[in-house]
Amino acid sequence: MNPALIFPVVSALVASVWSVWTWRDEQQKERQLKRDQESALFVNSLMLAAEELQMRLYSMLEEDELAFYKKEYPEEYKFGSPYAIEILYRFSQYFGWAQRNYRYGPYTNDPRVIELVRTIGETFENRSKFSGDAFRFTIDERVSLGGAVVRREGDLTALIPTFESITLFQFQEEMIDKSSKHAPLFQSRAVRSTLAAIDRADRPEVLEGFERLAVLQNLLVDLLTYLEGMEGFRVSIGSRRRARLRGSSDQPLPSAATLATVLHHTRGRIRMGIPRLGWDESYANRLQYLLESVDNVSSIRISVIAASVVINFSPEIPEMEFARKLEKTIEEGFSAA
Repeated sequence: MNPALIFPVVSALVASVWSVWTWRDEQQKERQLKRDQESALFVNSLMLAAEELQMRLYSMLEEDELAFYKKEYPEEYKFGSPYAIEILYRFSQYFGWAQRNYRYGPYTNDPRVIELVRTIGETFENRSKFSGDAFRFTIDERVSLGGAVVRREGDLTALIPTFESITLFQFQEEMIDKSSKHAPLFQSRAVRSTLAAIDRADRPEVLEGFERLAVLQNLLVDLLTYLEGMEGFRVSIGSRRRARLRGSSDQPLPSAATLATVLHHTRGRIRMGIPRLGWDESYANRLQYLLESVDNVSSIRISVIAASVVINFSPEIPEMEFARKLEKTIEEGFSAA
């Protein structure tokens, strides 16, 4: 080949490779930007709503919150006491953000989130395991309550819609407004039964729906722990506590969230979410020992705050094959712990 022609050919080839590389890099940046926007608009609000709800449920079930508010609001209220309405508001806020995330957020296809949200929904509707109408909301009621609190704002034609929660004070005003378009919803059997159950009880043992709420609180903790592991930050300080089930002494609800999930992997490196790290501080040392016993592990970095662990290992081993080995070790170690 004529040497004079080699340089232009090579230059054109390099330019083509550079163009493809640059295009892929720009595409990756755009995808990451879109994902960050979705997290800011949807995931963060869901995590805050779930955190507030699970904390209130824990306080109702395991602390003296019911007795305190029974003294604070001793008289009878036509539409429920301010405390009962606030609890309904926290449920509705969670419903609203869970629905928006399911449709618009970055976890619409995430198997773990889908499983947890589905299980939470089934727990709200289940009649065979949990008796009574208090806190038993059907899918239509959850959608309606969520839409009453989390509403679309701004440009309705925007590619990524914007939603905002109304305030508790707005919610309270609409509860007593007979002309509100949500008035039939607020008079529904589920809503009235829920408000009445809260106002009747002065201690957890007599609260209708106690068992349902205990399961829901545990599931919300599981959901939060998983999302925090995926997002890389926490919305709470310290470890979360789990409500006990009746007859289960001090044991939390058994859950698949006590196991491990691969969050990210590259050659020779795997990051795994370990939800148990988020609520069992003593588990970190046990986990360190378990993972150090696995062949070909070169280093381990555990983050209790993020409920995750980074494992570096021999790069010649296929990542997913090694991940399955790690999951089995963690599962067997948890069962023996």
